[in-house]
Amino acid sequence: MNELDKIIEEYFPEHPFSNIPETVDYQKVLSNLIAYSQAFPYLQAGSQKDIFFHYLEKGEEIPKHVEYTSVVGNFLCWDETGGLYATLVRGLKGLPNILDTDKFHSNILKKDCRKLFNKEIYPEYSQITKEHLIKLYNGLSSLCPVTRTAYMVSFESHAERLITALWESLTQKFKVSKNSLSYFFMHVGGEKPAEFYHVEMTRKLIEKTTVGFEKDFLEKFKQAYSFHFNWCKDIIRISNVAVSQDSA
Repeated sequence: MNELDKIIEEYFPEHPFSNIPETVDYQKVLSNLIAYSQAFPYLQAGSQKDIFFHYLEKGEEIPKHVEYTSVVGNFLCWDETGGLYATLVRGLKGLPNILDTDKFHSNILKKDCRKLFNKEIYPEYSQITKEHLIKLYNGLSSLCPVTRTAYMVSFESHAERLITALWESLTQKFKVSKNSLSYFFMHVGGEKPAEFYHVEMTRKLIEKTTVGFEKDFLEKFKQAYSFHFNWCKDIIRISNVAVSQDSA
């Protein structure tokens, strides 16, 4: 874990969402983030299909490293689609409430956007975001446990910093209370922020899936983290109104 933190601090010291230029269209940034959030549980769930069919076709037992990444992936999907919240609040009695899809994290983000812009903001699957999501799926569905784990761990590590940085930028830009933005508060706010535990859980995968390949994993993690980090830089770039006008 310390090695991962060192990589982030050395190569990615400041997140692109920390100091967003005044010329950036926040609505475009957030519409792409909604798309990203909306897509993630489907990609994470679907990634298991390719892995399973590989072993099905070979008639081989599913290895432990697949079980480890699958159980973590399934939990992340359960959380992203509101299931964890429903059962934490009411236990098993909360199960019928999972049909309240307004609790999907992407829909909670949409609700925050309505507060900020006073209108409905829809997901924008820009070309950059489409390409990113396809590559993310390829990483999550990799048959290589080191690659697969690197994408899962880097995704959660980066998500924590992305949400924290954007939360601060939004509250400064729109002069709103931090606690009024539910999507951000539920992930990185309060005494027990959910994203902290997500990071810890996914990092525990390292102990289970990368034994003997630690150096390979650190390099894969760096590459995967850069992939997520650069998506944010690209979203800032395409959302920069001044740049867009100059290039028109």
